[in-house]
Amino acid sequence: MNAVRTNTTNCILKGTGDVQDLPVTRLEYQDKTIAVESCWELTKEEIKKINKTGKVYFLCLSYTHPPICLKVEPEIEGD
Repeated sequence: MNAVRTNTTNCILKGTGDVQDLPVTRLEYQDKTIAVESCWELTKEEIKKINKTGKVYFLCLSYTHPPICLKVEPEIEGD
């Protein structure tokens, strides 16, 4: 699974060591809530595995992370 740039990518979160840079879209909602969206491209093998198990795992290098939303469509149009 690889993070990919999109038409709306406007920032790169820098990785260190074995952690790769992460292209993201920073956005702000009308209520001033800030969000960061990344796009991931799956290999054919990963798609087969997801079809079999129905599972995707999220790993965050931290003690905790804020609530997240995994989706199949971007938050803003452009891709």
